Amino acid sequence: MKKTIPFELFAKGQTIYFDILRLAALEELLGDSILQIMRRADAGVTFVLAGLTIGLQHEYPQNTRAVILEKLEQYFETGGTLDEVATPIVRAIVASGIFGKVDEARKNEEAPAKEKS
Repeated sequence: MKKTIPFELFAKGQTIYFDILRLAALEELLGDSILQIMRRADAGVTFVLAGLTIGLQHEYPQNTRAVILEKLEQYFETGGTLDEVATPIVRAIVASGIFGKVDEARKNEEAPAKEKS
C-alpha cells in the first residue's frame, strides 16, 4: 500500500507519494541518492521541480513537467514559498518507508522533553 501525503497547494484533494520506482526516478533525475539529498537538506528549486514531477505523476499523467512548471510559477506569483512546496515532498519521501518506520509513540514522547530543554 502506498502512503500518500496531502498536497493541496495546486488543487483540493490532491496527494503526493513515492514508492521505490518513483524514488529511483527521483534519484536519476537529481543525479544523487535520496539519502545524500536528505542529509544535505537540499530542497532547492531543482529538488522541488523534480520531486513534484515524479511525486504528482498520478495527478498530472500528461506532460507532467510542463504542467508542474506552470503550477509552480502560478503558486509563487500568488505568494507561495519554496518551503511550503518542499515540506510535503520531504514528508512523502519519509512516508515511503525508505528510512524505516517512525515510532509515533516514541516521537510523541520525545517532543515534550525537547520543549522543556
